[in-house]
Amino acid sequence: MEQDEEQDIKFDTTPDSDVEDDELIQDWSQAAQLSIRSSTLPKRGEKDYEPDGTNVQELLLYRARKSMFDTLSNSARGSVVKNLVKAYYDPSEHKALILKPRGNFLHTLGKMDRTGTVWLEFYEFVYLAERGTITPFYKMNDIDWINQELPLTIEDLYMLFKSQEELDKFFVFGHLKRLGFIVLSTENCLDSFFEPRGENSSKRILSNTWNLLPQWRKTLHNAIFYSPWKFWLNKHTSNSQMYQSLNQLIPSYKAPRTQEELRKTRAGIAEKPSNFPISLNVWKPRTDFKKKNPGLPDYQVVIYNKNDPNQHFPTYYELRKIFKHLDYKFEFLSEIDETWDWNDHSYHDGKLRSKTIINSKAKVSGTKTTTDTKKLEKKKPKKKFKPKSPRVQQKIRLKNGFRSFLLAVMDDGMISFVKISETDFGSENVWYVPQSAAKKQNL
Repeated sequence: MEQDEEQDIKFDTTPDSDVEDDELIQDWSQAAQLSIRSSTLPKRGEKDYEPDGTNVQELLLYRARKSMFDTLSNSARGSVVKNLVKAYYDPSEHKALILKPRGNFLHTLGKMDRTGTVWLEFYEFVYLAERGTITPFYKMNDIDWINQELPLTIEDLYMLFKSQEELDKFFVFGHLKRLGFIVLSTENCLDSFFEPRGENSSKRILSNTWNLLPQWRKTLHNAIFYSPWKFWLNKHTSNSQMYQSLNQLIPSYKAPRTQEELRKTRAGIAEKPSNFPISLNVWKPRTDFKKKNPGLPDYQVVIYNKNDPNQHFPTYYELRKIFKHLDYKFEFLSEIDETWDWNDHSYHDGKLRSKTIINSKAKVSGTKTTTDTKKLEKKKPKKKFKPKSPRVQQKIRLKNGFRSFLLAVMDDGMISFVKISETDFGSENVWYVPQSAAKKQNL
């Protein structure tokens, strides 16, 4: 009886359009024969292995499992030698080199020297080896390391990490890359929002210190003349008067809001934060990305490992140092001005980015730069700028803040990203009452 039922059953290899992708399953009934002849597998069919009280479903499940195991055991495994991309780890440089580079990963990873050799950072080397894009080898200086290759496993690569900080950087880098972002290290970055330091650097340092004097005078005045009796002697007839008096007493930090204020805070800073360095620059996915001229990043990442006893959560003063060293696309600047163009307000290798782009296009096309500049001047913004009410702008400033960075918190291999922004509550009049509301209260 079971044999007769088995002969009557026919497998439908065509997928049903009404069935969801999660309910579809691969049909391995003829895959064992096709794996020997060709490399293609049959189409997916309906899932028909749910119990119905008979032995038919068990027989179908057994035959499907047997076909799958036969396919896996008989199929040829391996990779084509011509398609292998070999990368060699250099222990003296703690980097990896690719003698014959090819692949799409070269658009966002690695640096090519004059000889055509691509050098990978160690975390890039491990990431590409884990993904299967390259085949890792060890470079031995004493012997002919090209002809006598020493392959490396993933376990060997993890043993070559020099510190926990480097391993944490690799975890964050790999996580962001798998999400689709473009990630590069902050070292040797040629793009910057700030002007290169020159003759005017000393003047900016003096102006920066001069701007800090009102804050010191305010705190000194409050320390001398502040007394609880002031609230008993002075009469406050409204909430705004009370908040204004508190605003004069409580010292606050004023965040930079304009391009000039940002550059003044950056002037005179030489030392980078040692405890919490800015490790990675992150760009949103782009098709026109170029490693030589990437532009300002969209985000910057600082890494903190909470399980490391030598590390701690950044303090207030450490956060201030991190904010001063941020160098990315400050979104609050472009939201204010509708004609804002980051190419006109950023620098590449000490030169204005818009000019370098025009010069590079002129070299390729062979035309003059004057025609390109006129075209750029005639261009109009694509999006129409809709001015927002002052109240809405204040809410946006209080919610999003001004400068910000991503703090990647490592917790036993788990990565959590926390956005830390610089919000200025001291200079915002949150007690402001519109005139219409004030008239209603008086009535």
